[in-house]
Amino acid sequence: MILGVKSNKVCKRILLLLFIILTACDSQAQTVLTSSSATTTPDLAELTATFNSTSTSEPCAFVEATHNLPDASAQIDSAVKGLQPEASGRAEAFGENCVFASSGQSTFSAMETDFYITVNVENLDDDNELGTWIINSMKIVNSLPTDSIQGPQAGFVEFTFKTSNDQRILRVPLEEFKNIPADINPSDVIPTLFPNP
Repeated sequence: MILGVKSNKVCKRILLLLFIILTACDSQAQTVLTSSSATTTPDLAELTATFNSTSTSEPCAFVEATHNLPDASAQIDSAVKGLQPEASGRAEAFGENCVFASSGQSTFSAMETDFYITVNVENLDDDNELGTWIINSMKIVNSLPTDSIQGPQAGFVEFTFKTSNDQRILRVPLEEFKNIPADINPSDVIPTLFPNP
């Protein structure tokens, strides 16, 4: 029985060690692959040299995280306030923190930029009113300078439509919005993006 307990502890330690090693290898491979250009294939010698030069770095644990984007938030907020003074907008980068065990410090890698817009509306069921807000807000988001957008993948715009006693939240993926016709009637935006209410 004692032998079983000791071997169980040894197995747990081995599994933990393997996890740490694999995490270190994975983070190094991600660093190598994300730092190379998307249009060129990295040279095998370059990959090997990069991996070997950083393979002794400390492993980290990846944790989902968001970071505020003050400049993009200020631009979005100002633009939506131009349409409605009570409206508000902000931008966040969504990604992962790589947290180092020994120091607790972390590095952030953005995967996408997400936007949050809150506006007052007369009627939560008025597809024309909500569709007009979505179209006008997407024009604002699409007019942002590309250097204010972080991450390799497209994010979303989350709309919070408010009345005096209720609210409706709709999340519109940026890629999905690009697929609807540019000349769409505002009253058709909601049924097109959300066909199954």
